[in-house]
Amino acid sequence: MAWEAPHLLPLVLLVLLASGSWEQEPLLLQKLEGEEVSVRCDYPPQNSSKTKTWCRIIEGNTCTLLVNNPRLGEEPGNPRYIIRDYPGQGYFTVTMSALAEKDSGLYSCGLHESSRINVLRTISLAVSRGEFFPL
Repeated sequence: MAWEAPHLLPLVLLVLLASGSWEQEPLLLQKLEGEEVSVRCDYPPQNSSKTKTWCRIIEGNTCTLLVNNPRLGEEPGNPRYIIRDYPGQGYFTVTMSALAEKDSGLYSCGLHESSRINVLRTISLAVSRGEFFPL
């Protein structure tokens, strides 16, 4: 069975989102307090040994590191942030649990290279109390 054009659109969007850039609009994720969010970050196979990071973007495009993997001799960090790497598949996931309204903001996943982070994907997280109502 041949693929039709409507089936290609999600694939094209996935490729665009996975390419990551400061220039792209961040993906908006809406969650309720107490829930968790998981984000998939794809990377090229040649980068499988690089350190994976999850950081929160603050003013001036500064990224405050929340967790990295592997931790290389560091003490375990905040258990709310977990990175699981799947190097054979070329991606890692970041999970943030026990979300609160104060967690709303911009986040990026990336690869740590020297003294900088190569951003793979940027997420805008909105955490609310109560329920979401469809428009």
